[in-house]
Amino acid sequence: MIRNHLLQYFFVVASAVLPVLGLASDVSAQEAPKFVVTKVAEKPLARLPEGNLYWTAETFSTLDAAKAATTDAAVAVEIDGMSWLLTLGPEDKVGHGGQWMASIGPIDRFDAPSYLLRINVSDALPGTETSVHSHPGAEAMYVISGEATVNWPGKTAVIKAGEGSPGQPPHTPMLAASTGDDTLKELIMFVVDPSQDFARPEQMN
Repeated sequence: MIRNHLLQYFFVVASAVLPVLGLASDVSAQEAPKFVVTKVAEKPLARLPEGNLYWTAETFSTLDAAKAATTDAAVAVEIDGMSWLLTLGPEDKVGHGGQWMASIGPIDRFDAPSYLLRINVSDALPGTETSVHSHPGAEAMYVISGEATVNWPGKTAVIKAGEGSPGQPPHTPMLAASTGDDTLKELIMFVVDPSQDFARPEQMN
């Protein structure tokens, strides 16, 4: 009987002390890493350019040089010390005076009262993924480093560093994952209807 009381006392004291010392597994467990996406630029657009739509990505020596080459349907951004000009319009394998990187498309045209160009950048550790979601517009992706795997209903795209891919039509459910050995750094270029929520949760069929 005394032995049982001593054991009970030991377990009560241990359960109180271990969390303070940081030794209890449920306390020391850290939150799982997340697929981080950050908005870096937005620009309103009254109407879409004519013809088939592509996102052309090129780099410049400075952000000022990229801004000087900006058109009505283009956005200049700086990411990790690199200056980018991202232009929505016809397929352009020459660019606007910078170092041409990719011309990604065609992306889907859609009708809206007005439009918003938006540039996001991902910073996602290997093994992380987004939730299933959709956007009220069209997008294209360009991978700077790492690897992205993007799933839509009935379709999957694996995008490696230096490659790009267009997305699917507006409101299509999607899930993106960082599937390479390195952190995924990815430009995500959107044209959306700004009167609707930029992203909404979905289910993958």
